[in-house]
Amino acid sequence: MSAEQQSEQERPRIALFGGTFDPVHEGHIEVAARAVEALSLDRVIFLPCRQSPHKEAAAGASEAQRLEMLRLATRDLPWAEVSDWEYHQPIPSFSWRTAEAFQEQFAGAKLSWLMGWDQWVVLPTWNRFSYLAELVEFIVHAREVEGEPTAILHEGARVEFVSGNHPASSSAIRGMLVQGEPVPAGWLEAQVEQYLDRNRPYRQ
Repeated sequence: MSAEQQSEQERPRIALFGGTFDPVHEGHIEVAARAVEALSLDRVIFLPCRQSPHKEAAAGASEAQRLEMLRLATRDLPWAEVSDWEYHQPIPSFSWRTAEAFQEQFAGAKLSWLMGWDQWVVLPTWNRFSYLAELVEFIVHAREVEGEPTAILHEGARVEFVSGNHPASSSAIRGMLVQGEPVPAGWLEAQVEQYLDRNRPYRQ
């Protein structure tokens, strides 16, 4: 192994995981855990956004509620960190701005951006996509669905794929809670579920 290769392996691997997390569910945690295991990540930083540029509607839960639910869901994960950095930035929450700031904060680390398949497919439409691709590599959670394409590549973007197929969906969970319906077992971390029962951010 060359000195350059050894130096590359010694760089800490940090993944940024952005999203509304409205609410965070076990599918989010599974995505991160699979990436940690498959790619030997040292840390995953969960970054709830103030306002996604890809979603017109505001989040259903408040910023403080989404942050607290993330902290509850990740409290026992030694590789997980929750950051409110985007809460203090202008809206909408552009990913390149976040990546730029964390690239400066963790100079010398190998920085990645963790995302779902639906986001990866439309990534070239993101604000300053080419600049974001210079700052980070991408880790994409590709669902294991028969008949779906297993890989799409975007010019200039470095990517690694991890697989998984957790059924949980934030929008489905919100809909169930609005209607007063039970959320399927295994979709929410226990303390997050208790938090939702107590605070009821999605109940009409």
